[in-house]
Amino acid sequence: MTFALMWAGAGFFMERMGEKERVFERARLIAVWTFAGFGIGLLFMGLGGPVLGTVAFYRSARATLPHISEARVLLWGFSVVLLSTLVAGGLLFGGLALVA
Repeated sequence: MTFALMWAGAGFFMERMGEKERVFERARLIAVWTFAGFGIGLLFMGLGGPVLGTVAFYRSARATLPHISEARVLLWGFSVVLLSTLVAGGLLFGGLALVA
């Protein structure tokens, strides 16, 4: 679910930046690297998932859309990672609270 939310966030980012070509493929590429960075950050650094996820979003988005400013890409990356983590975590813990 977190990956799907990151993919949707990356697609929304691409559309907001005016990208019209191959949005689906490029958003998937950004989401794959963002999710990989997030997972590695959680595995090795505990709470470092949002940091490495943001860095991975930044690097893959800059490779795809080099004309976008660095600050905008970093803020979008952090927002996508944080929002997708909060929504997925909230749904997980909400479901657990219903079961318990």
